[in-house]
Amino acid sequence: MSNHVNHLLAQWLPLKNKHKWVLGFIFKTEGSCYRKAGAMMLFSDAGHQLGILSGGCLESDIVKKAQRVMTDGVSRTAVYDDEDEEDIAFKLGVGCGGVVHLALVPVNESNQYLSLDVVSKSLSNGKACEWRCAVDGTLGDCTELEDHSAKPRKAVLDTVDGKRMLSVLMLPPIHLLVVGGGYDATFMTKLASLQGYLVSLWDPRPAQARLEHFPEVNYLIEDPSTEGLRLHMGEHNVQAAVLMSHHREIDAKALQVLSKQSLTYTAMLGPLHRKQEIMDLAGLGDTNFTQYFASPAGFDIGGELPEHIALSVITQCHAVFHTKPTHLKR
Repeated sequence: MSNHVNHLLAQWLPLKNKHKWVLGFIFKTEGSCYRKAGAMMLFSDAGHQLGILSGGCLESDIVKKAQRVMTDGVSRTAVYDDEDEEDIAFKLGVGCGGVVHLALVPVNESNQYLSLDVVSKSLSNGKACEWRCAVDGTLGDCTELEDHSAKPRKAVLDTVDGKRMLSVLMLPPIHLLVVGGGYDATFMTKLASLQGYLVSLWDPRPAQARLEHFPEVNYLIEDPSTEGLRLHMGEHNVQAAVLMSHHREIDAKALQVLSKQSLTYTAMLGPLHRKQEIMDLAGLGDTNFTQYFASPAGFDIGGELPEHIALSVITQCHAVFHTKPTHLKR
């Protein structure tokens, strides 16, 4: 299961009134830390632990503190200093060398669930939102954003009316379309799902894209027509696409559809000469793709196996969405 906040909240939401819940979130870091401000984790009195706040080294102590919050309903903060020999972080041998400032606060109806239910609804609808939460856990609110091109940014800690407030930009999962339902596509969809992506799969060939081979796919597009593909992309806010059908006509027809979409990332498997063949067949040129278009797809990591190719493509896609274009190729 992905640690994307959308997945954590989706697990928590149907259980929010069945157990006592505590939210742990990092509101400040100093130096090198595994997770940064805005990272969150949810704990319940039934033993649920949703998410991660460190590399696994602090969780045992955080759980104990969370249990105290469940018992008395009083919010707490904790500081883990890896450089302080008297600190629990040092004794646990964390080794990152930084300082983590953590808040542990109740989540229940009396504080309107800190608006985490609203965050979950926004993200599930493919909308970005701004979540603000008081470090003392007394209030939380969520503002849905109209900007569909919002990019990841650091959380901000401010003081408002004497109260410390953390503001976190929450982005919905990347929605990736995979064109082609062959064996190598199973690695692409699995790796994308592990990153927390939503995944759609389209292949007009009846023998391909069989459901039993792609259990992690969110949407298996049954309509074999390019019009069905276009409608699906518009309805489900697809943001990225990888063409890997290994069929010239299928890739060309799909590319025509993709050229009319506002995709952040588009990639097509195959060598440079094949790219030109498909572009010519589709009647397209590079100017038809205003955002990132990679062909050959992915970083050159020296891999040849399907799992290597999937790793290189998903890594490249992630870098583009997180504005890390170093050494990317067009």
